[in-house]
Amino acid sequence: MAVTGTLEQIRNKVRLITGRPSPNQLSNADLDNYINDFYVYDMGAHLKMWNLKNSLSPIVANAGGERVLTEGEWLYQVDSNVYTSLEPPFYVAGYEISFFQDIRSFMNYFPSYSVSQTLATGTGIAGPYTGTITTTPVLFRSVFISAMDAAGNTLVAECNAAGTITGDVVAGGTINLVTGAVAGLTFTAAIPAGNLITVQSLTFESARPQAVLYLNQALVFYPVPDTAYEIACTVYYNPDELGAGDQPEIRQWWNLIALGASIKIFTDNLDVESIAKIQPLFDQAKRLAERRTLKQLSTQRASTIYDYGTNYPYGYSGYVAL
Repeated sequence: MAVTGTLEQIRNKVRLITGRPSPNQLSNADLDNYINDFYVYDMGAHLKMWNLKNSLSPIVANAGGERVLTEGEWLYQVDSNVYTSLEPPFYVAGYEISFFQDIRSFMNYFPSYSVSQTLATGTGIAGPYTGTITTTPVLFRSVFISAMDAAGNTLVAECNAAGTITGDVVAGGTINLVTGAVAGLTFTAAIPAGNLITVQSLTFESARPQAVLYLNQALVFYPVPDTAYEIACTVYYNPDELGAGDQPEIRQWWNLIALGASIKIFTDNLDVESIAKIQPLFDQAKRLAERRTLKQLSTQRASTIYDYGTNYPYGYSGYVAL
């Protein structure tokens, strides 16, 4: 039988190693869970392999699944179940931008201060209230409207990209993000007469982003994009699960996957002796799988800021190279 590294061959290997040849001892469904648990989540943590690295992956979870920034949107969620790490350099429309992972450093370079103002005053009813945010245009994720009801509870509202007000409010309130006009703001409780209704918000100037902050599985771009831009960076990703007839992305990995899945089975059964026996085989399989990456990396020396001279715009950590 040819070694094709399919899921079926991985199953057979695991059954031989663990001494569970029959599905009555371990069902194929449970066995596949062990195999895919190791392949999808553990293997990339054991080894940062060249073949699980990509600079052109669609890292931004937007509607089209494309690697594109959209006009007026500055915050993008990254699917951390798919992408294990993001690394510089980071490019927007082909231009390299500063990459930050520390919010203090990012804010030191690109401070953003919320402006607080009184939007309206309570009249003893829940609403509707109207008013105008004077600092425009309004960055929609930055809007926080608050007021205190008769019981001393603070009611809070915000708005989405369409300008719809959400939170402790009745549906129907809107904010014009261009003019700042607030209409139809109705809270879920009456606001006593004289109680202030306040709003905090950020305004912005849009342009091609010059920096990005990666924090808490999200990317924050500055400035806010003024149009759609293609983005690219280096990512390590988790492979897709194996199904019937499927092969790993690199067929050579099938032996490593089988050994890794076997260790998981022994672990769940507290079979420490069996783990100790196959650990050297697992380590050897890891070295063989990693050799392809080491060979590929050996063709090029590690880059430094001095390799780029004045063409490297930000040096390390976003600092300007002089």
